[in-house]
Amino acid sequence: MDSLRQQIDCLNTAISNCQAMLPATGAPVSRQRASKMKEMFDEYVRIRTLENWKFWIFSILLEPLLESYNASVSTSSLEDLYRSTLLWVEQHCSLVDLRPAVLNSLRYLCTTTDILSDPSRLPEEARQAVMKPQQDQRPNGTH
Repeated sequence: MDSLRQQIDCLNTAISNCQAMLPATGAPVSRQRASKMKEMFDEYVRIRTLENWKFWIFSILLEPLLESYNASVSTSSLEDLYRSTLLWVEQHCSLVDLRPAVLNSLRYLCTTTDILSDPSRLPEEARQAVMKPQQDQRPNGTH
């Protein structure tokens, strides 16, 4: 019975997290815009990581924020951009919201690299990660 309650709690948390990612305006974000933002982000991360491998770690922390920003902020007018950006900051940038996001990002880092067993490999792993084709990158929602 306790196991079922834990599963229910876990599912309710997942539902709440998904609902929190929905746009505040209710308007869907175009896939084209979302994919263009992701493409631009990935390219920027690749360039910066090749300059300094530590940027890759920073990007792991930022990617969930970019996804929620892209899903929440409206660019239909300057006023909408301003209003929805402020709302996004309130809803997604508090310590209460950032702590689980950082924990998930660190969990991803620890489970996909040798940082815990051989930290000296991390610079090369970071460079390799940004050079992989996009389909090999971490899927959405895992961080």
